[in-house]
Amino acid sequence: MSVPAVTIGRFSATLHDDGSARPGGDGLTAPLRCVVDGGLALALREVRLPEGRWCVRRLRLSLPLDLDRPGPDGGRVWSVAVAAAIERAVREGGGDVVHYRHDVDLLADLVAGAAAGRTVRHWAWQQAGALRPGDPAPGVEPRAAVLAALGRAPQHAAAALLRAAPVCGLTALDRLFGEQGWQAVAGLAAVASWCGPAPAGPDHDGPVPAPARALARTLLAGSVLAGLARSARLRPGPATLAAWAVLAAAEADPGSLHRRPHPDLPRALAQELGVVLGQATSPGRDRPAAPPAPTAPAVPAPVAAVPEPMPDSSPTVEAARAHPPAPDEEPPATPSPSDPAPAPVPATPHRPPQPSVAAPDTPGGACTAWAGLLFLLAAAPDAGLPQRALDHPALTARPLRWVLHRLGRELLPEAAPDDAALLALAGLGPARAAVLLAAPPPTEPERTAVRALATAWASATCARLGDRELEDATAVRAVARRSGEVCAEPGWIEVRLSVADTDLTVRRAGLDLDPGWVPWLGAVVRYVYV
Repeated sequence: MSVPAVTIGRFSATLHDDGSARPGGDGLTAPLRCVVDGGLALALREVRLPEGRWCVRRLRLSLPLDLDRPGPDGGRVWSVAVAAAIERAVREGGGDVVHYRHDVDLLADLVAGAAAGRTVRHWAWQQAGALRPGDPAPGVEPRAAVLAALGRAPQHAAAALLRAAPVCGLTALDRLFGEQGWQAVAGLAAVASWCGPAPAGPDHDGPVPAPARALARTLLAGSVLAGLARSARLRPGPATLAAWAVLAAAEADPGSLHRRPHPDLPRALAQELGVVLGQATSPGRDRPAAPPAPTAPAVPAPVAAVPEPMPDSSPTVEAARAHPPAPDEEPPATPSPSDPAPAPVPATPHRPPQPSVAAPDTPGGACTAWAGLLFLLAAAPDAGLPQRALDHPALTARPLRWVLHRLGRELLPEAAPDDAALLALAGLGPARAAVLLAAPPPTEPERTAVRALATAWASATCARLGDRELEDATAVRAVARRSGEVCAEPGWIEVRLSVADTDLTVRRAGLDLDPGWVPWLGAVVRYVYV
């Protein structure tokens, strides 16, 4: 959304007559009509609010009613007063105002609140449209309410869970969803071939091919969800494990969900995730059997709900945070003296990378001199991307994020590997780029494949521009070379540029139109001129 959106559930006025009102007159209808029919919207344009969705629960104002200025004049006065009151409430951080920067923020707050039993923002979830009339109440049927909201925005399901898990804890999410709920969420995030009726478990049909196993380890090494699962020491069943594997792939590399050359990847991810959680031994490794741990019940335990405040009670809604707090690892379970000691695990040079609980990317932007690089997304279909990269035999062992990052480096060799625009082209922000930046260098076949794809992408971009006098590489640099700020977080990428840098050639080519939801990046991409 290009301007702040303010949602007000009910707008009413009460006349306190001091004796000056005319008998039989109705001095409230005309100014109220002016406010709700556009007067407030115009007044809000003059108010400096951060972008996003603002929900106002209750705002009490005492305004004079000038009976000599009925109708539009009085309505404009009221509109300005209400807009100023909203700005003041936002600045002071009152509990009756909640701010969501975008839809992923909104859904993550709903998921975390329902999982933890904190439903005091139920009113905001309804006003913002995450919950609709007829939906189950999150305080009574939290799982059904969350699935209803996620089902209306399946593209944001994985990102919302990734943002909610560090806030409420994976244990609370496991209580919320249970086996059936996890499978339903995985079905929203992936194509049907990933979520068949017979879920893949760690011991399903024996070992998988080595390339798929290696790719699965790479994806899990960069997965925040896998790291949280390991820290929480949960013992999921095979169906839940398979669902977590899908969500880890959707988080770490959304393009892998569409990899036709890797039919064994879902099974490989489930097997390797089982190894990370200590529930299985990866094929090719010898490991003594560890004592069995109790499995979680299939039916989620009830989540205690915080009673909703009465309409006239004092505000209890927390002020919206500017960004999600850093993830907090759940403390490991304290062993009982009667518990048997775990069997030692021998060291092995082939141990898979262990996921770390890294903080998801926060909304603070990073400056770059190549903010226009993401304009190339508009020409990606013309170059056959991402499908050509997904289908290329030389690149099957690499995540699509790695391929996109290498393409950016090939197109802009002078840019630093950790440049914010290069990372955003791969769907990442700096906080989640460690695994990508530490990846082994490309082999010669991989280098050749990336060079060919980069050439095709540059040619497609140049064709969009319609300037045949420029070399393709020069045209790409001309498009990409512009200062800006990149804000990349799970499910949402925003590129902020100066309005003075608006380029009519780029605009005519349609390169700086918002791409919107980009499935293979797992994120909404927006360009904002300020």
